[in-house]
Amino acid sequence: MEKTTKRSSTSSSIILIRNTLPQNYGGGETYQLTLAQVLSDHHYHSIIMSSSSQLLEDAKKKKISAKKAPFLKNQNWSGLRNLLLPLYALWQRYLYFWYLHQFKRLNPKTVIIESRDDWIAATLAAKKLNIQTLWLDHMDFRSWVLQNVEQKYKNAIGKKILHLTKYADRVIFISDFERNYFENLIKKTPIKNLTNLVTIKNGAIDSFSNYQNQVIEKDSFIYLGRLEEYKGIKELISAFSEVAPDFPTATLHIYGTGSLANYCEERQTSQIIYHGFTDKPLEKIAAAETFVLVSHIEGLSLSLIDAAMLGKPIIATNIDGNPEVVQHQKNGILVPIKDVDSIVKALRKMLMNKELRIQYGQASRKKYLQDFNFPRTIKEQLIPIIEGK
Repeated sequence: MEKTTKRSSTSSSIILIRNTLPQNYGGGETYQLTLAQVLSDHHYHSIIMSSSSQLLEDAKKKKISAKKAPFLKNQNWSGLRNLLLPLYALWQRYLYFWYLHQFKRLNPKTVIIESRDDWIAATLAAKKLNIQTLWLDHMDFRSWVLQNVEQKYKNAIGKKILHLTKYADRVIFISDFERNYFENLIKKTPIKNLTNLVTIKNGAIDSFSNYQNQVIEKDSFIYLGRLEEYKGIKELISAFSEVAPDFPTATLHIYGTGSLANYCEERQTSQIIYHGFTDKPLEKIAAAETFVLVSHIEGLSLSLIDAAMLGKPIIATNIDGNPEVVQHQKNGILVPIKDVDSIVKALRKMLMNKELRIQYGQASRKKYLQDFNFPRTIKEQLIPIIEGK
C-alpha cells in the first residue's frame, strides 16, 4: 500500500471512532464526548461511531451526531485459534467496506480512530479516500493490542496494526507514559522508529465555577469509575473498613458499574455507600472532600483530571499516568499498588489534617489550570494538526 497525501476538503465533519463492547463505558468513551464538545466550539461537526450503548445514548443527550458501528464481540485469536485468523480477515474485509461507505457518504475532513479492529479497517478505508487519519491511544496499545508483538510467532493482529501506524498522519498519545511505552516497544521491532508520534494530553473542560457553591460532605471520600479488579476496589474497601471505626463521620462513596458491582453492594455499611452508575460525575466528585483511585493499571485518568479541576486532594497509586496528575505530597498522596497498609495510612492522614486537604486541593486546581485545560490543549495542539499547519 502506498502512502497517500491528505486530500483537500472543505468539509468540517470529523468522525470519532471508539469501538468497544456494548456494555463498556469509561474514560475512553467519555473522552469522545468531551472532544466532540470542544471541536464544536471550533465549528467542527463531530460524528461518533461506536458500539458502546451508553456512549451512543449520552451523545444523543448532548445532541452530538452518533452512529452505531459494527463490532465483533467474541475475539480470542491466541494459541490454536490462530488457525481461525482467515475468519478475522473476512471480518476486516466487511468492516473495511462498511467504513468506506460511511466515509464516502459523510465526506469527513478527518477521521480519529481509537479501537483495535478499526485501526486496520477504518485506516485502510480512510487512506483509500485520502482522508486525514489520526490514531488515538489511551492505553489500548499497552494493555492488550500490542502485547507480545516483539515476539516472532505471537499477536499477528498486533503486528498488522503496528505495521499500519506509519500510514496514520499522526499517532496521538494522551500521556507521556503511554508514548514512552510505545517508543520503547517499537525499538524491539523491525519498525524501530516513527516520526508521526505526538503527545496531546487528556484533559477536562473547566466546570469549576458551576460547583463553587456545592455542599461538601465532611470527611467523605469518593471513587468513581469502572468496578473491576484492576481498579483496586477490593484494596480500597478493605483499607477504608479498617479506618472507619476510628472515624465515625467518614464515608466512602463508590460510583460505577462492572464485574465487582455485587461485591461493592454486599459490603455496604453505614459508612461505605455503593451508588451504582451516575450520569452526574462532576456533581458527585464536587460533593466529596477527597478523591481516591488506587488502580493497578491506568492510562491518564479523566476522573483524576476532573478531581484536580474541581480542586480536590487525591489519593492515587504511583503507577502509569497517575503521577502526571498527582504530585506526591503536593496535591495528593501516591501509594504503591495493592498495598492496603499504605492506603490506610493515606486515608488516616487526610482525615486527620484539614489544612493539608485544603493545601492539596488548591494545588490540584493549579495543576489542572497549568496542564489539563482541555479546550486550550485542543486549540493549541490538535486543531493545527487537523488544519495541516
